[in-house]
Amino acid sequence: MLRRGTAAGRIWLLVGMVVAGVLFAGGLAFAASATIVGTGADTFAPTDYNADQGEVSQLQVTGSSHNVTARQNGPDGKALFRSATISGGFTPVTGTQYLPSGDYPFFCTVHPTTMNGTLHVSTNGTPQPRPSVTLSIRGKKIAKALKKGITVALNTSAKIDDVSLVAKLGKATLGRASDLSLAQGQVFETIKLNKAGKSKLRKKSSAKVTVTAEIPFGSPATTKAKLK
Repeated sequence: MLRRGTAAGRIWLLVGMVVAGVLFAGGLAFAASATIVGTGADTFAPTDYNADQGEVSQLQVTGSSHNVTARQNGPDGKALFRSATISGGFTPVTGTQYLPSGDYPFFCTVHPTTMNGTLHVSTNGTPQPRPSVTLSIRGKKIAKALKKGITVALNTSAKIDDVSLVAKLGKATLGRASDLSLAQGQVFETIKLNKAGKSKLRKKSSAKVTVTAEIPFGSPATTKAKLK
């Protein structure tokens, strides 16, 4: 048996303190993130959940098929936070990490009348910054756009998935690039023109083109350029 005063005893005491600290910190981290439970009775049980700012909440489904969808819309025009629809297990409720403190009602789109709840975000922690993008059109030649598409330079605040780019001439859509995964920093993407877009652009000696980036959970970004 090791005595506390011996060198070996002191080492084991220190190891025990570190392990206990890790477990204690882990417990705090787990408590700060809400796990919303959807049951086989098509209810959320309970209906109120607490989470700290900056935390990604989880949906646990114990029966039936459920999702979590915020009642409010975010800057991208979609639900402020949302999850996939699952029939069992766990899935993240993405978007909760951006929320400031406050109360946020949510529901399940599969069972909207029986499944309603509220996420209470505390004043603890700090919301994560929402993803953002700045963009510019590279290349101002109509001939090049017709042949290869419209190239866009994007500067991103972080890695962002499911980004869409839309190029327009007035109200007409020239082309679209969807489901893009952008690395952090500067990246380049090309929007291929659709058949109608090419037809419209061929008739122009100059064209004012607008490109909009649709960012999940972030505000859209827009840039314009005159092609000749």
